Order: sequence, then C-alpha cells, then structure tokens
Amino acid sequence: MNILLTGYTGNLGPSIAAALGGHRIIVPVRNPAAAPHLPNVTVVAGDLQHLPEFFTGEVEMIVHGAAQTGFTLPLEELRAVNVAGTQSVLDYARRCRRLKRFVHVSTCFVCGAASGNIPETPLERPARFINGYEESKWEAERAVLQSGLPHQSVRLSIVAGSAVDGHVRRPGALHSTLLWVYRGLIPMMPGTADSPVDIISLEFAAACVAKAVNNAQVPSPVVHAALGDRAPRLGELLKHLEALFREEHRGWQSGNVSLPDIVDGETFRLFEQSAKQSGDVLFQRICQDAQTFLPGLLHPRVYAAANTPAEAACDWRELTTRVFRYLKINHWSKPVRAAA
Repeated sequence: MNILLTGYTGNLGPSIAAALGGHRIIVPVRNPAAAPHLPNVTVVAGDLQHLPEFFTGEVEMIVHGAAQTGFTLPLEELRAVNVAGTQSVLDYARRCRRLKRFVHVSTCFVCGAASGNIPETPLERPARFINGYEESKWEAERAVLQSGLPHQSVRLSIVAGSAVDGHVRRPGALHSTLLWVYRGLIPMMPGTADSPVDIISLEFAAACVAKAVNNAQVPSPVVHAALGDRAPRLGELLKHLEALFREEHRGWQSGNVSLPDIVDGETFRLFEQSAKQSGDVLFQRICQDAQTFLPGLLHPRVYAAANTPAEAACDWRELTTRVFRYLKINHWSKPVRAAA
C-alpha cells in the first residue's frame, strides 16, 4: 500500500515508518537531505501546506502525525500547525482518488481536565483544558471527525522513549521532570499516590498506529494507544525511580536527595507562586518545565484501551529504566528542553 506519512522527522515518525515495513511510505519533509532513510521510505520535499501533488493518484492511506507539541506556546501558534495544518492535510486527502482511510495521530490529552474513565469515543469539548496544546489537538481531532472522509484517530498517552534502548529523539516535559527529580530539585508534585501515569514506548505507539492502518475494518473512530488499567500509579513510579536513582547517585544512596512530596493542588500552586517570586532563574525554569506535565496528575484518569495490541506493550519499569539511563548518558550534561 502507498501511505503518505506527515511528521516523519518528529519523535515518532521513524518508528511509525518502521512498523509499516510492508508498505511504501511517502514522507514530505522540509529538508530531505536531513531525514532518516529507511528501505520502504520515499522522501520528498514538502510541508503541511505544500504536499506532493504528484502522488495524489497513488496514495491509498494517509497517516497524519505532524504536530506542534510546545505545551507553553500561545494557542494561536499551536492552532497554526495543529488545526490549520490538519485541515490542509484533509484537503489534500480529498484529492487522493484511491484513499482508503485517514489515520490521525492524536493525544489522550484531548480530554482536558477531565478525570475518571476516558472512553475511546469522540469527546465533547471539555469544560477546561490544562494548556493550549490540548485545546488545539481537540480542535484538530474534531476537524477529522467532521471531515466526511473515512478516518480513525489514534490517541497517544505519554510516549517516554524506546523500549529497546531507551532512546529519545526529542526530550519533552516528562524527561525534563525526570531530570529535576533526579537532581533533587522538585520538592513536591501535585496529585495522589494513586494518580495513574500512563507511559508508553515509541514501539507501542507505532504498533497502535500500524494496527489502525492495517485493520480492514475500523472498530471505532477513536482508539487509545495507552496502558489503561495497567498504567503505573504515581506512588509506585516514584518508588521505582528512587531505587533506580540509588544505583546511580551517591546523594540518593546517602539520603541527602529524596523523593518529592505528593501534595494537593493548592499546596503546589503556592509552591509555584513562591518560585516565581524568588527571582531564582533555575528554580523558575524548573517550575516552567513542571507546569507542562505535572498539573495533569491532579486529574487522575484511566484511558480505555480495548483496541490496543497488548503483545506490543512492554513493562513500564523496564521502559523507564532504559529511558533514564539513555538520558543520563546522553543529555544530563546539559539542560533538557521541555519540547516533546
């Protein structure tokens, strides 16, 4: 099958292309010379507004994975890529005469500040979004749902890194938070010990997208790439990290560095306020990074995951261990930017 994949140079793109090894993948990128090359990948010049018209008679499936994931960016800047860019790809899809399906790579965070069980169904606009990224991705998903094209949205939970070797193409909010916890610079986290932290591997996310492509029948217009009930809770995740850090850091071994306290939302907001007023640049940077990830813990939710390929999931302990060790070897010498 001929598949057009957007977002190939992003965090997940090469993993999706590898998971679709039996197909020909056409990838429009701004700089073809800098793109990873795989045997089944045809790299062409292009972007979301200038997709290759030459292939409209060949493309049978579109996987739209391109997105702006800067959580702290202004909403209009996020919409320019996530909403207008998605609309541009939908317009292109309508010109693809052989199109069988439009697969949209979305995010579980389109549920906004909702708590509880999140179904694999289209969601009404949440009462509140935690950040502009969530809002823009909800709007993008809505555009796909209302497009009239055969479609399926695959909502990803938190993609931590590779289950094979821990590699992270673009460190994000989770990785920044991991760094600051390791250094003992986050004294508290919002939420409860039972707050789920749904983290998945690159390979698992790619397998879920590949399943959406390869399924002849679409069981639902929305599926989750998530661990669901199998996701670790915040308390057990922190305990695992504590044991891991003790193997690597004398401060953790001696007890001079310890886990952050788990606190309620009001206490955490007071902490953030004091950090802003302190004038300490590093402290403010840590809080800015934390704001992109930690507030979601105040809204514990479990993502329904009835359609995920269970055989592709890996143990979250092994995943976090490999990701931590990869980051420590490759990135701990310089700050990790919060841009997934």
